[in-house]
Amino acid sequence: MEFIELSGIGKIKIKRGLNIKFLSIRMAPGRGVWVNVPFGVSGSLMLKFLEEKRNWILDGQKKMEAYKQDKGTEVRIGTELKTKYHLLKIVETEKLKPFYQLDDETVTLAIPKAYDLSRIEKIFQQFLLEIYRMESERYFPQKVKYYADQFGFKYCRLSFRNNVSNWGSCSHENNISLNIKLMQMPDEVIDYVILHELCHTVEKNHSADFWQLVGKVCPNYAELRVRLMSYSTRV
Repeated sequence: MEFIELSGIGKIKIKRGLNIKFLSIRMAPGRGVWVNVPFGVSGSLMLKFLEEKRNWILDGQKKMEAYKQDKGTEVRIGTELKTKYHLLKIVETEKLKPFYQLDDETVTLAIPKAYDLSRIEKIFQQFLLEIYRMESERYFPQKVKYYADQFGFKYCRLSFRNNVSNWGSCSHENNISLNIKLMQMPDEVIDYVILHELCHTVEKNHSADFWQLVGKVCPNYAELRVRLMSYSTRV
């Protein structure tokens, strides 16, 4: 993995690939900042692009730091994290393999004493995904039905996935799929994504008519859309 150090920003990962078509910057809590660079783009052009985006990067880093403090991204023994319905705890165990235990609204992840602490983060993120999946089944159906009934939208099936490409989708048959990682977000941002996908049951693209419809059911969608961009579809 390549890196570049920018004054005032710090280390930025450089990702190159045949499938990368445009220069773009991404960031996520626990993963830092990275720039996607198409093959053939020079280092000087990449540096110019990063400098042009300096203020955006700095603003995003502030948001990530606030997210880390709020969500407890720094994972270690003793970490506690509150989700929509549960309190997650990481504790030490004498057993040889990690395991978790569900007790009402408390979920405990037990990590062996001799375990390499650098591996806790990965185990915890996998564990967190399972919690998000479980909570999605409890949270999303009532939310989607509520907004569909309120605004007269009609949808068919509702599913939940661990998707790394989008936060939600709506098929031509009006089947709606929502990303389980939405469960990490505030309710109002989740509401925007749900309303966005419900609007696709009427308008199948992102035309002016689509955004006009989104504006009718979610007047502050522009602000919520920006907030959504501070999260990553990758845990």
